[in-house]
Amino acid sequence: MKKDPAFERLIYRIVTRKLDKNTIEKYGDSVRQEQAFASSSAFQTIDAKATGLLTYVAMMIAGLGLVAPLVADNDLEVGIIIAEMSAYLLIAVGCLRCLSVFAGRDMDIPDVEARLTRELLIRRELLAKCNRASMILTVVVFVLLPIQFFYAPSK
Repeated sequence: MKKDPAFERLIYRIVTRKLDKNTIEKYGDSVRQEQAFASSSAFQTIDAKATGLLTYVAMMIAGLGLVAPLVADNDLEVGIIIAEMSAYLLIAVGCLRCLSVFAGRDMDIPDVEARLTRELLIRRELLAKCNRASMILTVVVFVLLPIQFFYAPSK
């Protein structure tokens, strides 16, 4: 059997440093149990929607970065663009939370079904809030970009 490279051993030590021996031994079973629950259509639907929203948010951030030099003529307008990008970044964090995976140690609890039900509730509600926030923010961007483009402050 070939020995793992030093880098792989280092990574293994870093990610398992807070895990006890029992958790590491039962890790495979915990992951299989998590997969059985997480492969339900509810989790898959949330994953797909969060992925789509994350893609949209990334495109909006990139688009704002590209149009910023065209529409931002002063510090206030630059600040508006940065605030819009920051708001989209917060939505991205929410989407990433909806896509988070369970660690094996998270599944090694007595009432795993209650934990998964709670997790499903958190993900559904967070995704709904992220979706609503992205719609509102997109309308704000839609309204402000033309104003910023055509508005010329008096000198």
